[in-house]
Amino acid sequence: MKSSPDVKTVNSLCLKCLRECKQPAANLLLECPRYFPLPFKVDKHRFDQMGLFDGDE
Repeated sequence: MKSSPDVKTVNSLCLKCLRECKQPAANLLLECPRYFPLPFKVDKHRFDQMGLFDGDE
């Protein structure tokens, strides 16, 4: 598994993105076509679908 890049070496725009394609801080990014913002502040984003009808009966 890939290790996550150091926060100090990652571009500030990439820090706010969910994707793994982090660019170095030395690169100047005005915008990114792959930018997918985090929906809220989480430690690690999970791709699990929430169940609507989980055994409530």
